[in-house]
Amino acid sequence: MRHKFTWFLLLALIVCALGVITSQHLARKLYSELEKEQKFTRELEVEFGKLQLEQSTWAAHSLIERAATDRLSMHIPDPREVQVVQSSLAKRSQ
Repeated sequence: MRHKFTWFLLLALIVCALGVITSQHLARKLYSELEKEQKFTRELEVEFGKLQLEQSTWAAHSLIERAATDRLSMHIPDPREVQVVQSSLAKRSQ
């Protein structure tokens, strides 16, 4: 009877040990995935910051163009109205 009980305890010990090993492996795997996702989150936050900066830059150009059009009555000239003038420095370098 004691012999069977000892084998039962040994079997229970092995099952518990396997459970601990499995749960530790799973915990490490999940932690690794968490680290990857946090890194990806940081990369997305950096990209979002860059996009916000780019958006504010484009908004500033739009604001300047609107002010030039509304307050200063400026407009984009027709291509036929544009004259290209070469400076005397450009003529010398040729």
